Amino acid sequence: MVYGMVYNIAMEKEKLVKVLEKQLSEEYYTAKELQYSNKAGTFLSPFEYKQFIDFKESLASFDGEFVTSLTLKAFNYKCIYYCLGNDLKSAIETYYSLSKDVSSIQDRFSSSFIESRIYSEIEGSLNVENVPTTRRRLKELLEENAPAKSKNDIIIKNMKSAIDFVNDLPDFNKENLFKLYSILSKDCLDKDDKLKPGDYYRYDSVEIDRYHGCPHSEIDECMNSLFNYVNKMLKENKDSSLSAMLPQICHYYIIYIHPYFDYNGRTARMVSYWVYLLNGTHSFPPIISEAINQTKNKYYQAIENSRDSHNDLTYFLKYLFNIANDYVICYQNLEAIEKDLKGKGIILTDTEINYIKRTLVSYESPFTYTDFLKMINVTMSKQGALKILNKFVQYDLFIEKENKSKSKLFDINRKCFPYSFKNLGLRNERPNKITIEALNELEEMKKDKEKYPRHKTAKEALKK
Repeated sequence: MVYGMVYNIAMEKEKLVKVLEKQLSEEYYTAKELQYSNKAGTFLSPFEYKQFIDFKESLASFDGEFVTSLTLKAFNYKCIYYCLGNDLKSAIETYYSLSKDVSSIQDRFSSSFIESRIYSEIEGSLNVENVPTTRRRLKELLEENAPAKSKNDIIIKNMKSAIDFVNDLPDFNKENLFKLYSILSKDCLDKDDKLKPGDYYRYDSVEIDRYHGCPHSEIDECMNSLFNYVNKMLKENKDSSLSAMLPQICHYYIIYIHPYFDYNGRTARMVSYWVYLLNGTHSFPPIISEAINQTKNKYYQAIENSRDSHNDLTYFLKYLFNIANDYVICYQNLEAIEKDLKGKGIILTDTEINYIKRTLVSYESPFTYTDFLKMINVTMSKQGALKILNKFVQYDLFIEKENKSKSKLFDINRKCFPYSFKNLGLRNERPNKITIEALNELEEMKKDKEKYPRHKTAKEALKK
């Protein structure tokens, strides 16, 4: 009887190992995919999925190659962790590859380019929060110093002030985070959303959709763990992949803790930019909010996937690296086509560039005029949309596809866009392999760590 119980436990562990190997080597499948999708092919029951999450959390307690726990305080689960599988590795490798490419064409990052990216970042962040504005109004407020006439105008001016604040590279600490939050929220908070005088964080509970923010009595401890973690990483891990993840980790953590009643998302994205600047090791422009705005549903889904997996940041990290990479590649393509068209005497307008950019980032397959309007997120008549599309066909940027239906079908002319939109990183030659024996050794290590030399880590055990 006892033997049978042990055998069943061993079989269960073997299944969990195979599922994790599948995630690490193939694709980092979501909870729904692991439970219901033919694509993953695992068909875990809800009970098995809970066991799988517990299994990953137990591995995160070691400094392992596959599952890494962060020294950030979690208020509702055991830890905050990520898994460095092939698809996340690929996204990070692409990030480094693009970083080198970008640094080799510094002309693209002239002051005017950075300024235009800041405008796009402000516009993107506002749109993520459903705050309507236009590029023309941004220029009036920020370049011409037009007086604010509405709450939206105040928000815009506050965001520019916040960018100026973090551009000065203040230390990342409790006092300066409060200053940043105060700049972003100045004259914009409802009475019930304001903090008490002298407080750094909210004094009551919050609920966001189906998630609870950190209990207000624990916020200070949690946020201190963030300040300590970030400053340690900035000092010790400048050139590691974990350093590249640092802005995204901060982004998630502030949303997770939700230290304020309002302005948490905007603060999180600005902190991400702030830590990116403090990191100082990569040449990427500030484009995260602009990229998120174009893929808002995927952004919120990535947050949900991470929270529903007991703070498995892999989903959120993979999403942010992929969209950041896509946007940098997008700008490389825009530069190439602008240069080519200028040689033909054609100058694209800012509006046309914006339409092309949104199409490139959203593109999945040949599209109709209605698909085009969804991609560029603009309301206009069929005639107006077709006029733009036909113009892009004349420029050789788009092509018209043969189509049996009455609706015209368009596609991107790949010959005009030299930079690939697929991840450039390669899969590992050796698949991530985890063995039952290695896991048994981990359990023994957990029972009695003194039996093993200090250098004996989960990473070494899992390599067997």
